[in-house]
Amino acid sequence: MPNDQAHVSFERVADGHLPMLHAWLSEPHVRQWWGDPDKEVALIRDGCATGEVDGFIFHVSGAPAGYIQSWTPSEYDEEPWAKDLPGDVPGVDIFIGPPEMTGKGVASLALRAFAQTLFAAGAPRIVIDPDAGNRRAVRAYAKAGFVPFGEWIDASGRTLLMELTRTEFERTT
Repeated sequence: MPNDQAHVSFERVADGHLPMLHAWLSEPHVRQWWGDPDKEVALIRDGCATGEVDGFIFHVSGAPAGYIQSWTPSEYDEEPWAKDLPGDVPGVDIFIGPPEMTGKGVASLALRAFAQTLFAAGAPRIVIDPDAGNRRAVRAYAKAGFVPFGEWIDASGRTLLMELTRTEFERTT
């Protein structure tokens, strides 16, 4: 289990990462929530290339541990829950790649480190939108300081909307 002093670093996604991302996205613990690996790798590649997402491989103490991205929810009509969010509020998505790294506090550690960079860049608030049934993710996000602020229910299921404000982040850092 990483401790709070474990070093987290971020490396911008490059073409050389795509095979590793595909392998991670093929793992049952990721595929269950992210979907088809071929489709998701294409979305990550294209989103990073166009600037729609800012995607990174994150490392914990030097070991590749997963994928994290930021995006602007208010720019997506397919995210009706985000229509009232200001443009300076980023959304974050994350997954732990290697199965042996799940359940060890890696996601919350990486989220705190990533939040630090987003707040330093001026974000007043960060949102994350896990499937409400993904209890492991919801626990990890709560451990990182995110709190529920709403939910969205549609044909694809129930989405829990969670946020971390700069004020709360600074209070707990």
